[in-house]
Amino acid sequence: MSVSEQRAPEEIALPPAAKPRRNGRANALRVVGPPVALFVVVAALWQFLPGILGLEKFVLPPLSDVLAQFGSASLLDQLWTNGLVTLKETVLGLLLGSVLGIVGGVLLGESAITRATFYPYLVAFQSLPKFALAPLFVIWFGFGTTPKVLVAATLTFFPLLVNTMSGVMTVDRDRAKLFRSLSATRRQVWLKLLLPSALPSVLAGFEVATVLALLGAVLGEFVSSQDGLGVLLQQQQTNYDTAGVFATLIVLAVLGVVLNQIVVQLRKRLVFW
Repeated sequence: MSVSEQRAPEEIALPPAAKPRRNGRANALRVVGPPVALFVVVAALWQFLPGILGLEKFVLPPLSDVLAQFGSASLLDQLWTNGLVTLKETVLGLLLGSVLGIVGGVLLGESAITRATFYPYLVAFQSLPKFALAPLFVIWFGFGTTPKVLVAATLTFFPLLVNTMSGVMTVDRDRAKLFRSLSATRRQVWLKLLLPSALPSVLAGFEVATVLALLGAVLGEFVSSQDGLGVLLQQQQTNYDTAGVFATLIVLAVLGVVLNQIVVQLRKRLVFW
């Protein structure tokens, strides 16, 4: 029997798929491990630190008291009904701000004259505190859903404007010359060149805009509203229900993460390259 024949069984003793499986588990552990560890540390500190520091529960309740709030049927009903209102305002504001931001970004990105004319004024408008604009929206549009949607839209507009404009300005010049040489219409240039080229930047701005839209909706509810998570927060603060405030903030945080992750998954599918 030859040497190669004697070594053959040893070579096939380890399944070929074993090593990739171990690598996959190690990679998954590296991705999931740090956030889980951080969550455990923060939860432990939140639970025990208030007692160690001698803080009253109305100042900083332990985590167990906050989680106990979710066992209240009354609070869960309030979180559900008010959460739907805030989610509606967030989505409408995000859609309105996104459309205006993307269209404005393409217009400013493809024309230097338009950009030089309007961009400084848009920056000046973005510099205005939105908390000061919200009462004006109430005066102009009443106490309904419209003011909250507009506040959310003003917060989402600028990130999408800047990201879209940046993406359009980085379009390959050779491709632009090719479109002009083929006598492409303005609509064809927009749909087949500018928007596809700017799509990665647009979706990056969209990730930020989702969170800002939620903040804008809650901000509008603080100024004037009869329902929504912002109104629920104000009621809880008035009653010194700090545990309830933290429970509502947790719901807002989860809602923001979910909206952000939806956009992240959308970006991975649309700009997979």
